[in-house]
Amino acid sequence: MALGSPMNTLCRVLCASIVLLTGCATVLPPPATSVGAVIAPITVRNQFSMSGRFSARNEREQVSGQFRYTETPSTRTLSLFSPLGTALADIVAEGGKVTLTQANGATQTAGSVAELLRTVIDLPVTDKTLSAWLQGLPASAASSAVTAVERDGNGWPGRFVEAGWEIAISERAAVTGAPKRMRWNVHGQPDTEVRWVIDEWSAP
Repeated sequence: MALGSPMNTLCRVLCASIVLLTGCATVLPPPATSVGAVIAPITVRNQFSMSGRFSARNEREQVSGQFRYTETPSTRTLSLFSPLGTALADIVAEGGKVTLTQANGATQTAGSVAELLRTVIDLPVTDKTLSAWLQGLPASAASSAVTAVERDGNGWPGRFVEAGWEIAISERAAVTGAPKRMRWNVHGQPDTEVRWVIDEWSAP
């Protein structure tokens, strides 16, 4: 995985990462099962909002900040802020077009968020996969594609490996199962990671 070296490039990567949500899935917790069990299908929401904090690092650099994300059936909007709340960038996805606007007024557009993401980071997964991860769930129901699955006491995945990444969810909301704390790292490379703390989550 190769990240761009400028700090604002990494911020843009994180922006794109969050907007890859085509909807945040919420499902009833499946029955608790053993490590490596097949995961139940995911039901995707297309209207929700979330906000919180993020941090990311690799062997060269580190960045952190705050984010706010809102999705409706027709529009997705992300605002990214510094740790102190200074606006850094906005991303709006609407009508098949994604526009990134940085605080200095510079813009970049693409046909999909994944396309924007791949200009700065070689992450070989689909939008569907990243959307599932942002809700703390695997994208695939096949045990051959998802390994090292561990569940918490309510049956939700607490850890799994998919597409070369290890996704660990250390805390979830009691009722909805929405993730509250997550850590993503390239499997076998713990120095390359993204951490998420979700402070607010709402959906109809």
